[in-house]
Amino acid sequence: PPHTHTHLQTLTLHLFNGTGLPVIQGRVPGDLLTDLQLAGLIDDPLFENNFRNSSMWWGRAWTYKTLFTMDEKDLTDGSETLLVFDGVKMGARVQVNGVVLGNVTDQFLRYEFPLIASKAVKQGANVLEVVFEDDILVDGRMMACTGGWDWAPYSNTVQEDAHTFSKGIWKSVYLVKVTSAAITHVVPHTFYKGPYPNTPLREHEHGGFDLHVRLHMFAAAPTSGTVRVSGAWNTSSAVSASVSVPPGHSNITLVLPVAASDIKLWWPAGLGAQPLYAVSATFQDTHTQEQLQAQRRVGFRFFALVTGNDTDPAYVNKSISAEGTDTMGMLFRVNGQAFFSRGGNMIPLDELEGRYNAEAHRQLVQSAVDGGMNTMRVWGGGIFYPSVYYDTCDELGVVLYHDMQYAQQGHSPKVDSTQEYELRHQVRRLSHHPSIVIWDGCNECHVVPGTPTGIYASFVLRVVVEEDMSRAVWPSCPAAGWTKGVHRLTSMPNGNPLNLIPRATPPPASDALGWGWGSAIETHGPYQHGTGFPSVNGGAKLDPFSPNIPITIKPTTTGVTQPNVYASEFGCVTMSSFESMSPLLDPEHWGIHGGRLPDTCKYTDCEGDNAMSQRNYPCDSIIIAYFNESLSFLNATGEYVFKKQLYECMLGQALEMKSNIETRRSTNQFGIVIWQLGEIWPTGGWGSLEYATPVKGQILGGRWKPLHYFLRKTLFNNLIATCGAGGQCYFKSDSTQEFQGTLVVSAVSLQTGAATTLHSSTVSVPPGPGITQFFNVDLSSVDASKTILLATVMDQHSQPVSENVVLLNPPFQLQLGSTEVTFNVASAANPDGTVDITLHNSGAPALFVVLTCQAAGRFSDNAFLITGQEKVVQFVPFGSGPADIYTLQNTLRVEHLAGYLM
Repeated sequence: PPHTHTHLQTLTLHLFNGTGLPVIQGRVPGDLLTDLQLAGLIDDPLFENNFRNSSMWWGRAWTYKTLFTMDEKDLTDGSETLLVFDGVKMGARVQVNGVVLGNVTDQFLRYEFPLIASKAVKQGANVLEVVFEDDILVDGRMMACTGGWDWAPYSNTVQEDAHTFSKGIWKSVYLVKVTSAAITHVVPHTFYKGPYPNTPLREHEHGGFDLHVRLHMFAAAPTSGTVRVSGAWNTSSAVSASVSVPPGHSNITLVLPVAASDIKLWWPAGLGAQPLYAVSATFQDTHTQEQLQAQRRVGFRFFALVTGNDTDPAYVNKSISAEGTDTMGMLFRVNGQAFFSRGGNMIPLDELEGRYNAEAHRQLVQSAVDGGMNTMRVWGGGIFYPSVYYDTCDELGVVLYHDMQYAQQGHSPKVDSTQEYELRHQVRRLSHHPSIVIWDGCNECHVVPGTPTGIYASFVLRVVVEEDMSRAVWPSCPAAGWTKGVHRLTSMPNGNPLNLIPRATPPPASDALGWGWGSAIETHGPYQHGTGFPSVNGGAKLDPFSPNIPITIKPTTTGVTQPNVYASEFGCVTMSSFESMSPLLDPEHWGIHGGRLPDTCKYTDCEGDNAMSQRNYPCDSIIIAYFNESLSFLNATGEYVFKKQLYECMLGQALEMKSNIETRRSTNQFGIVIWQLGEIWPTGGWGSLEYATPVKGQILGGRWKPLHYFLRKTLFNNLIATCGAGGQCYFKSDSTQEFQGTLVVSAVSLQTGAATTLHSSTVSVPPGPGITQFFNVDLSSVDASKTILLATVMDQHSQPVSENVVLLNPPFQLQLGSTEVTFNVASAANPDGTVDITLHNSGAPALFVVLTCQAAGRFSDNAFLITGQEKVVQFVPFGSGPADIYTLQNTLRVEHLAGYLM
């Protein structure tokens, strides 16, 4: 064969420092701390404060070691054997038979070492060693949140001013024998050939595409052959070229025309299907007739990051050849269709790469889509994710706003060959994915030409654009756009990568619209931090805030022709469920204050042994704002009280974000991306999903918190109705389809469940997004302490498509009736694999009923209202297997507001 792979998946881990610790088996892919835990040398690093007991793993040299064989032919036939590391975290020295091949210092770079040329190998057995030493500098090129963030565990180890934690060979290691040449990357990019579309493209009737396919190759010696590219959409359509391949690395690009009649378009979730097509690239060596083949999947779509009024034909004509983005707003179009971009910020699933799980990544993306999301921002302080993440986004229609992996705090860029190779490698690896629609330079780096942050435009994005001209680029997240270097209508590069000049913005501060900080068109914040208890993120002093119930609604003109805003970050802190948190705490510490004196804390450093002081922001201010609980309650411990504390904390987050998002949707915002989607460990953070790694207490892909159910039901529904102070209400359609139906606002008694209609009207709106109708209801006879509102949108068949529970008072000011909620779980699954759960309500309406269990799955509805005597919901299993009915029956529990507040 032209090149063969030998994977080195099992390496023995040695400790060379005379401590007498046993030699243990290392795992590749994996990480050091996970290997030590599996060997029984350390306990779970996330239990209590174990992650700060670093004497075992820090300040020592660790060696991963294995053997591989080479035969005489390998050494004499003129071929080359490459030793390839797809990913190594933290600095390490690579050596074979004692000969140093080089250092690996960048977690995001694939390293290739030519073994024959190095003269380090011999016939027979060869010894490969990867030696991790703390004095090998890495310039911050590892996951920035390693060792801590305001939602991740803070370690007590630092290198080059950046926190550190685990290390290891986190991706595959393998040998590649290259007899003639090898394909190192296949990079297909799609380019739309038709005129700029500001209305939806019609299948098979648009301008078609050109597919630019670049093959990157490696050859040990000069050779020649034929390159051929074809697509699965039309097997008779292919292009080929005769090429000469020089020794070392080279590339060639072929262009394959793609007719509209041969393909279907790729759409974001909720707008259409996500057809994916295989692209095959082959190289046949002229001399040996050996053939190399590689494939990638592509989707055909046209994306524009819109910053002006592109519905105006005169503006479009004027802007076709104009340079630099505009200032009216920031919204997304795919295939000519403007849409409401809503989603979450993606952070790594784990601090411990050895725990990474492909199915967990897949399920997390599925949960995002099931929660109403069509967008994720890949945050710049994390990682370039495993391929399964991007593949799943392609398959489910999640568009990705993708930071390069820079996030300050010891992780800023510098111009050198290693970081240039990192950027080129990752863009070549990932840019075939249709889900990735924007590359941007960094997280919150505020790019200003002529200052140290100008490097993000002059270096980082210049390199990105040299590799990929097929998608939009943006200076940073957030940003105000470009004055030069991109096409005005799309923000796609205009062919002059040396001329990317960001638009000047003020320093990070509160913006004029009151949505945190950023530019006039893209914002981060505000962030509702937790206060009231000393923690690694401060907040020892209670800083009370208003629960913002009811919200204030100000009628305004909305639509794609109006100035608009994209909110790419904002959030509210929270904790996770008892099921998630309790296994990682001693039962004596089951309480949000840990059942002992608080630590003495100064930002990220806390002195003491209170595990809850190490678990990110406290929840005191959240619980007090919505439930007005006492200090004695917050100090209490025990299973019952911890469950109540966590219920109130998570529900408080859901209510805070509900008020925030409902207020945003009354304005002209076409992007709402929450901070954040998941959690990186089983404790406090900002996520709507819990920790996704399926270890003790956790479920595959992460248990849904109440907020995620709110997103699914109303907040990220295309259709929403709600009311605020003084009876000011609105109906919002962000649907891309015409809608006709009925809108009803009812007052529901919390004592009896009786409903009184306050408003009923027929709704008929054209395709959106951004269609808003404001109206008023008379609340003069409504007792806000005894009543909630129910805003229901029904289709033409009187079926509810959106049902919103609206509070007029925060929970602690509600007069709830007494009731008890019980349940029965069906003994067998339904034909679709779901399991029925019948809830029985004995008395008054039950508000914010929350179901929790240890079976892997979610519920069809949760954090809901029961006004009658019975409600049936379904348990929806995660993964490909059947529902675990036994675990569901034996671990399911139910909570509701009156059960805790009465």
